[in-house]
Amino acid sequence: MKKGVARLFSSFLPALFAAWLLTEWLWPLDDVTDTGHIGLFVSFVFLCFAGYWVRLPAWLAFLGKGVYIGWALSRLSSSHSIAALPSALWRDCLNWLWGDRSSMPSDTVRTFVFFLLLWLASAAFHWLIGKRQQWLIPYALTVTYIAVLDTFFPYNGDQAIVRLVGLGFFAFVWLHGERMRANGALFSIGRWRTAALFVPALALAAGYAGPKLPPQWPDPVAFIRSAHAVPEPSDDEPASSAVAKVGYGQNDSRLGGPFLADDTLVFTAKDRGLHYWRVETKDVYTGKGWEEFQSEQVYSFANGETIKHEWWSPRVETVEQTAEIHLHQGGFHLVYPLGLRQVRTATPVVYRMKLATEKIEATDDRANAVPMKQYVVTYGEPDFPIAALRAAPPVQDRSLLKRYTQLPKTLPQRVRDLAKQITAGEKTAYDQVKAIEQYFQQSGYVYETKNVAVPGENEDYVDQFLFETKQGYCDNFSTSMVVLVRTLGIPARWVKGYVSGRLVGEQNGDFLYEVRNNDAHSWVEVYFEGVGWVPFEPTRGVVNPYAFSLDASEENDLAAPEQQPEEQDRTNLPQPPSEPFSAANQDGHWWERLVDFWSWKTGVVVAAALVAAAGAIYATRRKWWPRLTLVRFQRRKADGSDWLISAYAALLRHLHDYGLKRRPQETLRQYAKEVDRLFETDEMNRLTRLYECVVYGTGLPDRDVREAVQLWENLIKRTIS
Repeated sequence: MKKGVARLFSSFLPALFAAWLLTEWLWPLDDVTDTGHIGLFVSFVFLCFAGYWVRLPAWLAFLGKGVYIGWALSRLSSSHSIAALPSALWRDCLNWLWGDRSSMPSDTVRTFVFFLLLWLASAAFHWLIGKRQQWLIPYALTVTYIAVLDTFFPYNGDQAIVRLVGLGFFAFVWLHGERMRANGALFSIGRWRTAALFVPALALAAGYAGPKLPPQWPDPVAFIRSAHAVPEPSDDEPASSAVAKVGYGQNDSRLGGPFLADDTLVFTAKDRGLHYWRVETKDVYTGKGWEEFQSEQVYSFANGETIKHEWWSPRVETVEQTAEIHLHQGGFHLVYPLGLRQVRTATPVVYRMKLATEKIEATDDRANAVPMKQYVVTYGEPDFPIAALRAAPPVQDRSLLKRYTQLPKTLPQRVRDLAKQITAGEKTAYDQVKAIEQYFQQSGYVYETKNVAVPGENEDYVDQFLFETKQGYCDNFSTSMVVLVRTLGIPARWVKGYVSGRLVGEQNGDFLYEVRNNDAHSWVEVYFEGVGWVPFEPTRGVVNPYAFSLDASEENDLAAPEQQPEEQDRTNLPQPPSEPFSAANQDGHWWERLVDFWSWKTGVVVAAALVAAAGAIYATRRKWWPRLTLVRFQRRKADGSDWLISAYAALLRHLHDYGLKRRPQETLRQYAKEVDRLFETDEMNRLTRLYECVVYGTGLPDRDVREAVQLWENLIKRTIS
């Protein structure tokens, strides 16, 4: 009875593995296609594998699946009853095959064909996993399928990957245990499975709880999608420097190279204000480009809900404006003005702003991306008071300082020296920032989109632009300004999106703008205490669209400069910190400091050390493993029964590892004879007879127990080589 139940259970798990694996192909269809009612198809898959498990006759399984398909089609089709469904399905198939082939077949036909494909797929998975126990190929195909959908389609595959990892470990352990059972393993398969599952579970838990490093490689999607636009390197230029940018891109980890002209229309906007169209910010400068600050914080708000995200302090006066955006190719992230207050669209969506980058995506209630075509935004058009900017005290928030004054240790010293030289004599943070902004309008810097250099392996992107080439486009200017401002200890970040675009008309008092790929742009935002983030524009030929106002006294000062002393007394104004905040003084948890210390080089060294240690441990196992076994069994009570049974099994494992493998048809006495012949002793034969007395007899007297212990220890020591 027990063997029958075990056999039934052993056939049930492979069927469950296969069904689960096939359903992972179905769940993403709800996000990447217009397929609905996924639960009906999932139920059909489990129905197929239930028939394989209980081994239904072929005619009965065929009848059951046919009835289910008919019921599902009648439920999905409101125009056909289950009795009239066969004739309607046959008529639709004939109309499509011999009628108008230019149109798609009816929904009923497509659903019926999809059920047939699932029927064939379930049969293939059952044959591979259930009969052949070859689950690796379908498993690898499923993982690849989820990875491709997660990378190139609006589908979040995080949960699917976690499920597949867990399923993969469990399936491997279970199926390998079945093979070992079939080969006559001498140890408990259940205990082996427990240990084999415990180790990866412990590793996964440690990885989940441990510090997470930022991505160490650039996003491959942007590279693949723009590969057609990468120019061929010239004869005197290394191939690694052939980097190009077309319009707005996702990957900014390696800046440089030409900006290729592309006049493709991205979106149109009906608006009254003049501003940048933001997409996201980035604040980790690597020396070659920009990376995102790693944070999982997300601010969600509903369609039409007033946004509570604070852009500026009440000191900044704003005028409420409304803009209507139409994305011509659709998209999953919003383009929006600084000071966003509300987003409205006709479809029910939830907006999620990633606080690390302020990138806003449209999703459904399950956090799956939803494509946007048209929406209306309400925003505040700001007027920044120069007096408040000049009077802003130094930033006291240590975490904000650490994050937005971050610079790589490899930044050349001459970049820091240049920032001090530019701002010499300026006493407020605002005047220092303005001096750096205006510096690029002189000093021989040229706006250039074609002949733009790419820094080499040992070169810094900003250093190369500031001192070597002095020509580039917005990425060069904006990145250089952020770095120069940060060297003074002033928080700054890099922002990317689009400029206002091309004015093409007017409608009911609103202006119509066309924004194209050529309008992709990057600029700078600087943080002022008591004011907030303020945009600046260092790129030559581009004008900052935001207003900066003077108060009445400052306007009079500019109108009558002869009435003012040569030098205003600004000694009472607070000074910004002259050096960036040191990360060594930053308080934080140990895992935060570990992430700051960690790098890909450290990871390689640690991984190499672990591999070397594991190799050394495995290579010396014949010296330490038997000794460990001796210590482990010496602590047990040698009662002559349970002790000898488990100790004898451990001895067999050590002899097997030593090279004395027992053949499947060989008895214990025959095997003991072979061991004694090799060791030139009779200890294995004597121990085996004592073992047989314990297993088949009534036990051992104390003197025989002591003899068994001595014989066992002698044999264990002989395996140490």
